[in-house]
Amino acid sequence: MKISTGFFMALFFAAPQLFAAAPPDIVFPPPPDAPRVRFVRAIAGKKDLAGKSSGFWGKILETVTGTEQEGLALKRPYGLWVRGGRIFVADTEGSSVVVFDTDKKVVERIGVGAQERLTSPIAVAVDLSSRVFVTDSAVNLVKAYSPDGKLLWQAGNLGAQGGELKKPTGIAIGRGGEVLVADTGNSRIVTLSSDTGVFVGEFGKHGSGPGELSVPANLWVEPDGTVLVSDSILCRVQAFSPEGKPLFNFGECGNMAGYMARPRGVASDSEGNIYVVDALFNMVQIFDREGKLLLFFGGNGAGPASFQLPAGIFIDSADRIYVSDSYNRRVQVFQYLKTKKGEN
Repeated sequence: MKISTGFFMALFFAAPQLFAAAPPDIVFPPPPDAPRVRFVRAIAGKKDLAGKSSGFWGKILETVTGTEQEGLALKRPYGLWVRGGRIFVADTEGSSVVVFDTDKKVVERIGVGAQERLTSPIAVAVDLSSRVFVTDSAVNLVKAYSPDGKLLWQAGNLGAQGGELKKPTGIAIGRGGEVLVADTGNSRIVTLSSDTGVFVGEFGKHGSGPGELSVPANLWVEPDGTVLVSDSILCRVQAFSPEGKPLFNFGECGNMAGYMARPRGVASDSEGNIYVVDALFNMVQIFDREGKLLLFFGGNGAGPASFQLPAGIFIDSADRIYVSDSYNRRVQVFQYLKTKKGEN
């Protein structure tokens, strides 16, 4: 086999990176300030679960060809959910939900069978019974799966009536176990029965006032049932009571930290801080309940703790932060570091 000069040139320039030490501890804000968020890891495929390396020649091949030997599990991750040791990722371009089982060190897929097939999954939610609910936006449906990936029901069809949807995106589990869906094209939040998919109710309507929505993108339900909704066009986050009554909102469009440009995923931690993923800024911003910016982390790039078009976010009970990094085809994990007594 003839090896081109370009191969050796690629090897020469890649070598410093191949033999470089592990990345340093990445925290936000950087020293000397007290850290509040720490980068933990990135997950893109099975080998990230097992902690395996491709080895020297494997890395060379990846560098030259631009691919991984084992292949990436994700193509265009968007929404995500974590239940136990399993990370569920709606892979829009991959037309499936990718499941990273961090305990068994395996990768599974939901929505790839003939009867279960997904077309354009945007968001995923998992209830206490391990049923998996997915918004299949391109076909205006919500689909429910059993824990072993069998299709239980689907609800929707294009329209604006009670049981209809128009490009559903965000999804979450309500305080009572019901399924909440961001019916984006109809500027509302729809509630479905988790057992049957039957339409239960809705709240929100098109507009810019309190309780009104323009393009609701993603949802998060807090332990007390408060529903947080990110709105891409209004550049804000709005909170609703479990009954759908508007509580508060914050945010406005702008091109610098503290403002929003293209808000996507929204979530809150155990201290009530609200996290907003901004796809245009390539970062996650953290606000207090009054909308004051506390911190932001990320930045444009492909390295650890950097993003290219981030989308979904999930925060677990241990304040681990999971962010889908769409164009980098991975999920990045961070840890929120609680304020210690005596610290400001």
